[in-house]
Amino acid sequence: MCDPRKNALMKEGNKSDKIDACKLADLLRGGYLRSVYHGENGLRTLKELARSYLTISKDLTRVMNRVKALYRSWGILSVGQQVYAPRHRTEWLNKIGEAGVRRQAEFFDQQLDALRELRQAVRKDLLAESRKQSATKLLRQVPSIGPIRAALLIALIQTPHRFRTKRQLWTYSGLKKQLRCRQLLSTSV
Repeated sequence: MCDPRKNALMKEGNKSDKIDACKLADLLRGGYLRSVYHGENGLRTLKELARSYLTISKDLTRVMNRVKALYRSWGILSVGQQVYAPRHRTEWLNKIGEAGVRRQAEFFDQQLDALRELRQAVRKDLLAESRKQSATKLLRQVPSIGPIRAALLIALIQTPHRFRTKRQLWTYSGLKKQLRCRQLLSTSV
């Protein structure tokens, strides 16, 4: 990878893939290409694991909403988390009179169980990968940042030096909102 802003020859003349490739080859032969900084620590694995964790968590929430919506559509009040518990599953399934709908609820329950197992596996890998980063220990010292949030922050932010000011970093990472909530809580007490 090279930074096109640092390679003036790329800006001049006609533009096409073939012409750009020839110019890049000439610059590479002459040793005039400047590389783009990608960081010393490999964050690609952590980024992909974080993306997987977030996607699976969204899928899990979506399935949980489908389960509750199914019961609500049949006029069955499903308040709380008990509707998702495997030990209460037969009790909840028996409340549905229609066999086809009951089968659909069983499929949702199977999907819920599979996603829970998958999320636990990805969570384990995410935490193991985040422990390799030195910034994890620093982030864990901040109140209300646990191991998962620290791993996600490292994966999403990558390096704080790419932000011009602290405020931009806080806004991007969502820490600004947390700081504001803490200030409001401390003044109201």
